[in-house]
Amino acid sequence: MALEPVPAVVANGEHLTGSWGGAGNRIAEFKGVPFAAPPVGDLRWRAPKPNVPRSGQSTALDFAPACMQSNRLVDWYANVARVFGHGPEVVSRPSGFSEDCLYLNVWTPKPGAESNLPVMVFVHGGSNSSGWSYEPNYVGSNLAARGVVVVTIAHRVGPFGFFSHPALDNDQGEPIANFGLLDIQAAFQWIRAHISKFGGDPENITGFGESSGAYDLLDLLLVDMSNGRSESSLFRRLISQSIGGPLLSRQTLAEEQEIGVLLARQIGYGAEVSAKKLRAIPAGELVEASKYLPADHYFDAVIDGKTVVRHPLESLRRARAEGVDLIAGSNADEWYMYLSEDTTHADLEQWISENVPEQREALLALVADEPDYRHALDLLRTGRNMLCPSRFFARRVNESGGRAWVYHFTHQRSGSGGELLRAYHGIELPYVFNQHDDWLPTGEVDRQLTDAVMDYWVQFASTGDPNLPGRPQWPVHSRQSPAVLELGERIGVEEPRNTDLCDLVWSGSVETGENN
Repeated sequence: MALEPVPAVVANGEHLTGSWGGAGNRIAEFKGVPFAAPPVGDLRWRAPKPNVPRSGQSTALDFAPACMQSNRLVDWYANVARVFGHGPEVVSRPSGFSEDCLYLNVWTPKPGAESNLPVMVFVHGGSNSSGWSYEPNYVGSNLAARGVVVVTIAHRVGPFGFFSHPALDNDQGEPIANFGLLDIQAAFQWIRAHISKFGGDPENITGFGESSGAYDLLDLLLVDMSNGRSESSLFRRLISQSIGGPLLSRQTLAEEQEIGVLLARQIGYGAEVSAKKLRAIPAGELVEASKYLPADHYFDAVIDGKTVVRHPLESLRRARAEGVDLIAGSNADEWYMYLSEDTTHADLEQWISENVPEQREALLALVADEPDYRHALDLLRTGRNMLCPSRFFARRVNESGGRAWVYHFTHQRSGSGGELLRAYHGIELPYVFNQHDDWLPTGEVDRQLTDAVMDYWVQFASTGDPNLPGRPQWPVHSRQSPAVLELGERIGVEEPRNTDLCDLVWSGSVETGENN
């Protein structure tokens, strides 16, 4: 069948023309599609407003600038490239930075309302302080070639997306915090309303995200689950990859406003500054000032009584998950790359004393046979922050009426770079999208693993169950049967591991109802 010269759709009152791309130029690509009004000027630090459709023909050929941020994530990619023997010039960069950044990208094999394909919507990571919707590892053309519509979305990050200040009044009961989370919600609402024009089924939307992106999607789903609205959620299927964020401790609005006051003071404003003056601060000054916030500050949604009404763990305890399907998992060595090669026993002791001092003796005994203190500390931090929360979340979904599966990604790249980084934070992303950087060593094992991961992810998005003929069966994960699928050189159910670790660093405080 001959392709149309130019793929075109009409969505949200806009006539959009895209381009053909992907293998064989068989995927229609629409880049830089606005889903909300530019959050600039008086719209800074307000909930996203509807986009005013542009008149005439609008091209969707180029990615939009990334949301305002530092070079933090570009530097992260450059560091990974360096470990694999390459200079920073091999790293792709966004097409600029701007506050005008609320755009999404669509890849579809069959544009048109009659196609009714499953939809997969990806939310990027970056600690909610950096990242953009078209980082090279999640360009969606190869995933879309598997028969799904792929959407990647942007949201405000750092002090633009996760900020509040006592001066913000935002009339008519508007939220005065959690703007980045509200951006994600607005993007899903736009997708639900218009994705059929691109060939997607608005009743079959899977949200998937990595690190802080997974964390934000969990927040949105929990709002509906804890209020008994899981069956009417904007997405009922969620793939949570290496959930990242301080899940055990969530700030209140008042605490977030204290951070806002610190930020304003860094720029030179006292407590009596007006919202108008705050909104007039040059964007670059806000990015620079945010570098001087307390080192332990994490940009994330806060309990504001409007967007997020209770602690996420409390939401999980009261959640009803009827109709919810979940894949959750983590990588074997999430924190290893962030730890010093000179990690000592004293560093282990310090981490335990700051996080789970009541389990000091048991944890030291658990890692006593580990000769590499760096690996021992990685085991504890990965467990506390990613592995154990993923498994707890999966159990709660299964116990409250949903279905959940858990994976453990154990593969590392070949060569010395792979040995140095192991199965690092973010390593699974090229396998999910089949977008392996040219500078990453990619062999037959990597290609086979890519096929398997994509098969499971697409099957889940299509049916709500990742199991399919020709692949090892993946049992649901429950407290009684804590099955985990290993994704590595071996693909199959692994014996439950790290159960004792999770009992010590996670379950003791969480399942007794304590929010640390």
